[in-house]
Amino acid sequence: MTIIIIFLAHWYLSLFFQTFFLHRYASHNLYSMHKIWERIFYLLTFLFQGSSFLHPAAYALMHRNHHRYADTNKDPHSPKIVNNIIDFNKKTLFEYRRLIKKFKNDDIKANDVPRWPFLENLGELWIVRLTFISIYITLYVIYSPSIWYYCLLP
Repeated sequence: MTIIIIFLAHWYLSLFFQTFFLHRYASHNLYSMHKIWERIFYLLTFLFQGSSFLHPAAYALMHRNHHRYADTNKDPHSPKIVNNIIDFNKKTLFEYRRLIKKFKNDDIKANDVPRWPFLENLGELWIVRLTFISIYITLYVIYSPSIWYYCLLP
């Protein structure tokens, strides 16, 4: 039962920060936050997304382009333009990585997206992502009553 609680807590907290911070705050600017609160939510997004952490500024610009160019060839992830899930994921990943690279090179000057270069760079490191994965696996090894629970690994 402990692993189910861990799974649900991780799932819903990751989903909450994806929706509240990345989507509504970073992408749509639906509300404003003091810089301290922005950093707190940035950090919590990093912790709860873990190995799936998304660069908030890159995510925000990609999502804005999705709305700006919905279902056209310029849409970074339109299911109507791309015929299959593999090409859809490749196109989305390519656009996302392109935006991250532009932010790293300071080729983008976006003042209306949350930035924290230290955490952005930390979240992009493979060793950090592998550390999160190791933590997940360890929790499942310790708390799973049977091997079938490993299917819930994030």
